[in-house]
Amino acid sequence: MGKKVAVITGASSGLGAALANKFYDNNFTVVALCRSEPNHEEINYDLWIKTDITKADNRENAAKIVTEKFGRCDVLINNAGLGEYATWLETSEDELKQLFELNYFAVIEVTKVFYSLIEKTQGTIINTSSIAGKLHVTCMGNYCASKYALNAFSDSLRAEVEQKGVKVLNIITGRVNTGFSSRALAKRSVPSSPGGSSTNPADFANCVFKAYLKRKREIYYPAWYRIAPLVPKLFPKYYNRKNRQKWQLD
Repeated sequence: MGKKVAVITGASSGLGAALANKFYDNNFTVVALCRSEPNHEEINYDLWIKTDITKADNRENAAKIVTEKFGRCDVLINNAGLGEYATWLETSEDELKQLFELNYFAVIEVTKVFYSLIEKTQGTIINTSSIAGKLHVTCMGNYCASKYALNAFSDSLRAEVEQKGVKVLNIITGRVNTGFSSRALAKRSVPSSPGGSSTNPADFANCVFKAYLKRKREIYYPAWYRIAPLVPKLFPKYYNRKNRQKWQLD
């Protein structure tokens, strides 16, 4: 049967790079799908396929190459994503569509083109979501909405495919030191500490790999973020006021 194959989107930096290293170190063949070639001195992978996952022909080409070279996909990690820092009134229609295209629609379409390979191996689909998909954050509404949608996709997809032996793992990610803010669409400066101190991408990847081995359905990273969604539910006025102050909306 050969080595297991992990296909990772957005593997050229940040969380995707850490995940590539972790799966590679655990004897997976790692296929990186991203627009720019990963740095081999920092990121371990076996094959890079130049891919803009928002384009149908790019997605189909990537699936064709993986099918021809390996004939399998044991793990698909939908990791590529984009942030935005702006109020809803500051967000343009083009920015709204750009963010949803990458964070939501492309995830669904990548999953669809690789699904037959995943079902063949009774593999695992891992979606990198965010704590922003579990609670609202001012000046991040567009991003929050895309991750809420991604969470719904993960949960409903899991229900649809679990009888085929396919697993779906949803990762609710908190603050990890990846340079995410520097790549985001931004009309506003990011507050110095919108959610506490950042954690290490390698620690994140270790946690995800353990959850994969244990066939988890959803995890929070760091684990304490599990209580975060309770705050706006229990103290909505306080939460909204602190959000406005943090982003200097008052």
